[in-house]
Amino acid sequence: MPMWVALLVALAAASITALLLSLRLRARNRALAQLQRERSLLAAERDQLRRTTERQGQLEQQLLQAKQAAEAAVLAKGEFLATMSHEIRTPLNGILPMLELIARGPLGEDQRQMLATASASSQQLLRIVDDILDYSRLEAQALELEITSFNLRDLLDGVVQLMQRAADAKGLSLGLQLDPSVRLPVRGDPVRLRQVLSNLLANAIKFTARGQVQLRVQRLGEGPAQHQLRFEIIDTGIGIDEALQARLFQSFSQADASTTRIYGGTGLGLAICKRIIDLMHGRIGVQSTPGQGATFWFEIPLLKVPGDLPAMARTPDALLLFSSDAILQARIERIAAHHGLLVHALAQFDAVVERLRAVPRPGQPAPAWLLVDARARRIGEATLQQALAERGEDDGLQVLWLQDDALPPRPRQRQLPSHFDDAGLHALLAAPVAHARPAALLANAGQGQPTPTLPPLHLRVLLVEDNTVNRMVAEQLLRVFQCEVRNAADGEQALLALREGDVDVVLMDCQMPVLDGYAATRRWRAEEVENGRPRLPIIAMTANAMAGDRERCLQAGMDDYLSKPIARATLHALLQRWGGGKAASPARPSIEPSHARLTADSRRAPSAEHGSALQDDDSRVGSKPQPVLDRDVLDELHAVIGESAIQIVSVFLEDAPAMVQQLQQAAQNGDEPRLQAVAHSLKSSSANVGALSLSSVAQRIEHEARSGSLQRPAVAVALLVAEFARARVALTGYLAQHRAGQAG
Repeated sequence: MPMWVALLVALAAASITALLLSLRLRARNRALAQLQRERSLLAAERDQLRRTTERQGQLEQQLLQAKQAAEAAVLAKGEFLATMSHEIRTPLNGILPMLELIARGPLGEDQRQMLATASASSQQLLRIVDDILDYSRLEAQALELEITSFNLRDLLDGVVQLMQRAADAKGLSLGLQLDPSVRLPVRGDPVRLRQVLSNLLANAIKFTARGQVQLRVQRLGEGPAQHQLRFEIIDTGIGIDEALQARLFQSFSQADASTTRIYGGTGLGLAICKRIIDLMHGRIGVQSTPGQGATFWFEIPLLKVPGDLPAMARTPDALLLFSSDAILQARIERIAAHHGLLVHALAQFDAVVERLRAVPRPGQPAPAWLLVDARARRIGEATLQQALAERGEDDGLQVLWLQDDALPPRPRQRQLPSHFDDAGLHALLAAPVAHARPAALLANAGQGQPTPTLPPLHLRVLLVEDNTVNRMVAEQLLRVFQCEVRNAADGEQALLALREGDVDVVLMDCQMPVLDGYAATRRWRAEEVENGRPRLPIIAMTANAMAGDRERCLQAGMDDYLSKPIARATLHALLQRWGGGKAASPARPSIEPSHARLTADSRRAPSAEHGSALQDDDSRVGSKPQPVLDRDVLDELHAVIGESAIQIVSVFLEDAPAMVQQLQQAAQNGDEPRLQAVAHSLKSSSANVGALSLSSVAQRIEHEARSGSLQRPAVAVALLVAEFARARVALTGYLAQHRAGQAG
């Protein structure tokens, strides 16, 4: 090959190699540049992600702070509302009793009217405070429903009777219509159900100028464990525009601003009702046309009483009509059907007398009503009255004379004009009346009955109790039983007294300072074994009423168990059983713990119709919901121990403020053991003077403090302070009435 060709090939190869290297280097540079750009982008995205994460963290911190601020605001609002309700009630404590005392004195007509206005305004202010307190409870989710047995008919009758005066003052007809198939013994929260019904009825009366207000209860159905009921409050008032109905159940809301100016009110009542119905797993609503009245309704489930039979349509009560007027008979049948009454029309006088004197046969109940037409009545009024007298006073028959002339008043007999209107007869048939009950029940349930005398015991009793009020109550009861009483304020003092001897029975409080009742009992049982002493009966006295408390007392060596407030008859039976030393084996107490208040032989005996009076302790915390002040407790206490009952109330009013202050301090310091101990003491002492609502609140605080579930003690104690203010007003009024009665 020529030289120049080889050189040319070599140059070409070198050129190609250089070109390839240049292209490869350029591609590598481009790749490096791309990598650099991607690294820059990645770094930028990483910085953006870091900034986003930091921002998110800041937002989360701000949200947490906002949440904490909102919770603090809610807590502060609850405490403020509860505290303000207390602060408002405190001056009412000096206003309401004094107005009542002034009303007892000689007054001119103008003065009496002014006093009535002042009293009505004070009561209205108290109702507003109650609404605010209930609303604050619901806002703080501190309102819990109770589960207890009650008789629905008794509750409905009580609500209608409570509202009857307001209806009469406006000339309104107030009626109750109860579906005959509704089962009367039920389980639920009677206090809150009564509150809802009272609120809705009060609204219906307030917004109705003429006509009638009716409470109607219907059975919708039932399941294996509950009844579904519908309650309707029907009025002939001003009505509500459909566009405004949706906001009625909102807080601080009424149909329009003019309603507040004309009728007053806080606008909280219906909101509270809705919250309560929601807690009951029900629903509430309204149907209304302006100018034609309104129907407020709610549907709720109520639990069945254990052992209750399935609901069935019972035989309707009978209404006996003595009249030969076919038109009147058709009219009475139509009205009576609304009240579940079956009309038996008789035109012959002899047939009426025979029916009244006949013994009821199965499937043919005795008549609940007798309606006598004025024209038919003149045939033989004397014989008819004789037949009625032969039936006695315990059969519950209500007699209604349709006439226009005067008629001498007789028990359970009323008069209606011959030309009556339907509303008048509806009101009479719907009005709560005393239903026929066994004579034994009536004997125990009658008001004003003398307290039965129990035989003296003549026992030497060691009373171990640290609370002054509880000690005074128990000591006075023991002295009524003619017992010799020795006192000890704690377990150490009790052991010293026991070592001295001369004791037949020990009444031992369980929670006391220095040494509680459980430890004192265990120590004494050990000393008995060590020294060969005979076993001394020890009866526990405690305000705890939960299922495990009784077993705890027995395991500590106590022989029996008595729950506060003390039932006089139960205390007597326990002392009589254990004081003689001839009782059966102490390992099996024969007396169940008393959950009843201080009454004579448990006036309200349980029956199949009224539901069991015993409470299911595992289903609730605290005792059965009660009024602010149950005057029956104080009246019975006064009947048993005399004027000492007034002294006990005075001591409670002196001592209780210190306990309330201790609870406030313990709540501020987060001292749950102290909260539990003071609430326990207040719970029992308040129950002994009839302040059962305050006792229930104290018991809830004690239970939650003991179980560690008391999340907001300041709110709980603030609610207790408000309850104490209400109890103090009621107790002060009771004392004022008692002193005025003595002065008169």
